[in-house]
Amino acid sequence: MPDPFLRNFGSPIYVDHISWLTVEDHLYTLDWPTPDDYFYVSPHIYMEDHYFGRVGTLTRSLMSDEKRLTAGDLALAVIGQLPTKGTWDMLILSQTCPERHALTAPLARMLETAPWQVLYPLALSHMGSLAATESIQAAQWSLHQKDEAAIVLVEQRVLHEDHPSGYRGRTENEGEIADMAVALKAGLREGALQVHYAGKRIMGQDEAGTFSSEVLEMVDEMMNGFEAEHIILQSRLGMRISRNSIVQLGSSKTVCVPQTDYQSGDIWIQLADKLQRGIILPNDRVLMLSWDGDRMISACCVLVIHLPELSKLTLNLEIKTP
Repeated sequence: MPDPFLRNFGSPIYVDHISWLTVEDHLYTLDWPTPDDYFYVSPHIYMEDHYFGRVGTLTRSLMSDEKRLTAGDLALAVIGQLPTKGTWDMLILSQTCPERHALTAPLARMLETAPWQVLYPLALSHMGSLAATESIQAAQWSLHQKDEAAIVLVEQRVLHEDHPSGYRGRTENEGEIADMAVALKAGLREGALQVHYAGKRIMGQDEAGTFSSEVLEMVDEMMNGFEAEHIILQSRLGMRISRNSIVQLGSSKTVCVPQTDYQSGDIWIQLADKLQRGIILPNDRVLMLSWDGDRMISACCVLVIHLPELSKLTLNLEIKTP
């Protein structure tokens, strides 16, 4: 039997504002034959060609106002929607995909160019989709009672995947993957969303039927323990489980599995969307599960005390074709 999730939740954090934007693959254009910012992306190209035996790996661009947007730009856009008096006590930034400006880490560039200041910046890397929930634990560890923090999740895939399982070659069961940026205004004092980090678990098997059974058992355990009315699954996790298995979660529960997976921001984008549409209401309890694409699942439980501020951004993009 796998280890149980935490039964006695630690101190929660509170989220008062969710800001987000999404960037689907069709909004990108291929850089061909050589990008203008080759100096910045060339380390990525060299490493990709070396480690995977390729020649001339292509990059792709997200254009806005004649400028290529990087993950750092996306992060600044969403954090800019959060209210601040000019100083954040803490900024927790999580990113797994390589930054387009390979020689400058996004956190350093953000701290240099942003109009606000950060007393204690923290960068998390290589957490993948688990950052959606694991960053909550990082905030619990790091925040003091009166601190206000911005938790920022961002991913931008700048390398073009042209192999069979690349961007355009995913099966129906895998769904689509898209880029995003999500910012949460968080603290330890009471707020709109009470968020408990519930722990993580390594699944015993990756065979489809056994994997689904383990996930369902785990969900039942947590739903009963937290008395949740809603379940939000990482989109790829929901696609990994058979539809019949999801139905078994119960008609009284709200379960939705979107076709597009927004990586580490996915479950927060789903939560914000359901809050915005009135599907999730004050006093509701929500179980959120993130998945690393292999055998690790991490969870948070959310109590909606009242509706948070919600800011959905739309970028002014220029779609250019060769």
